Amino acid sequence: MNVLVILASFNGKKYIKEQIDSILAQEGVQVSLNIYDDCSNDGTFDFLVTEYSSKTSQIQILKNRIPTGSAANNFLQAIKNIDNNEIEKHDFIAFADQDDIWLPNKLFEAGQKLRTENSNLYFSNLILWNQELKTKSLIKKSYPQKKYDYLFEGGSAGCTYVMTKKLIYLVKEYINKVDYLNWKYFSHDWFVYFIARTNNLKVFIDNRAFILYRIHDSNVHGQLNTLSFYAIKQRLKLIINGWYYIQSKGFLNLLPPESKEANIYILYTKNYFTRIYVILRYNFSLMRSTKKAIQFFILNMAPLKIKN
Repeated sequence: MNVLVILASFNGKKYIKEQIDSILAQEGVQVSLNIYDDCSNDGTFDFLVTEYSSKTSQIQILKNRIPTGSAANNFLQAIKNIDNNEIEKHDFIAFADQDDIWLPNKLFEAGQKLRTENSNLYFSNLILWNQELKTKSLIKKSYPQKKYDYLFEGGSAGCTYVMTKKLIYLVKEYINKVDYLNWKYFSHDWFVYFIARTNNLKVFIDNRAFILYRIHDSNVHGQLNTLSFYAIKQRLKLIINGWYYIQSKGFLNLLPPESKEANIYILYTKNYFTRIYVILRYNFSLMRSTKKAIQFFILNMAPLKIKN
């Protein structure tokens, strides 16, 4: 089983060695690792070259000429630029963050499930690792799929994603249809999940966890997975700043104009009353997690002034 791992790095010198070593130590698979550094200014790129230059047959270390501005953009640009010949050498493609640690059987178990379940996208739960508090807990993402969940949420953290070549080729095709560099709040994991679902590709959601998902001061997205006042405040801030409006309008461009999904987006973004209609009409078919669905309902039905 040959797996190509795409790792997006930026100012990750403090933790990246542990992550890379855990990827290279994967059992039961042959791993190729492509690292795309987004113009780090903390010495990350030079460290990578010095530390891993002797493993060039297994690792490619590349530096973006112009910063993409976010990990999500970095991942999409990497996929866009990967040659099809390189893709064909591998059975599966996976995303990796720069500051986690993978358990040794992560890729093998994902590949096995993709094969036995005849799926094109795999994702799983995670182990939330709070270094400051020295605690570990489960981040559950293995909720059952709902009919329209992909319209308002992604699958899991992108670092759990493992994909078939079929899905990667679709992602490369869709990348040319969007201006992801200027798409505010763009999410690569949501984008990939959206493409898989709208193309009727099978998704396998694993209730196991194979990643130590590290939480630290510099991990902005990781902090949003904690049950803290900061996380609640940041989520509310995103919604008020038009998070769902911006995502809806971006994804709307990828849908057939007369589709049910396009109509849901149009009604959601039209005005307060049509947004309420969408919430009441489709309710629990919009989110996999019941708790998250209730939060989504409350925040969207509240008479908040939302930027659009």
